[in-house]
Amino acid sequence: MIAVDFARRRRARPSPAPAAESPGVATARQLMGSARDFLLFWRPPARRSSAEYLGGRWDWGWTLFVWTNEAAVGPLRMDLGSRGYLAQWLTREGFLSFLHRATDIGGLLLDGELEDGGEKIRSEPHQLVRRTDALAVLEGRNEERGGVVVPRRPVR
Repeated sequence: MIAVDFARRRRARPSPAPAAESPGVATARQLMGSARDFLLFWRPPARRSSAEYLGGRWDWGWTLFVWTNEAAVGPLRMDLGSRGYLAQWLTREGFLSFLHRATDIGGLLLDGELEDGGEKIRSEPHQLVRRTDALAVLEGRNEERGGVVVPRRPVR
């Protein structure tokens, strides 16, 4: 019989390197950063219709317009109010819960610039983030691959 010290073998075995962060998750992490609150605009439901969030249609489906701070919205915030939109601040946890429920949302446009009384929004391509990448950042993970969650690298 050969004696094997399994505990020693486990200690000597290097741990697998964490997977690299996908470009989409890295962009979402950069844009969302450590924002504690997120600002959405929505129009309360009229009779026989559902509530409507400020957003637009992109390749991946409905894209929600989101701001991470009051200054990013700018002075046109009042113009949105005159069009019937109400401001709604969500905490990080509340926004995560909202995105889990809002499966029809395909992406987010973060901190775009409102123009023409809030009728148009100007942004750069990197400000568009897929919903799945935003969820990965809010949940504190890198990304999902085939249903397996790859954990975020611990900060040292």
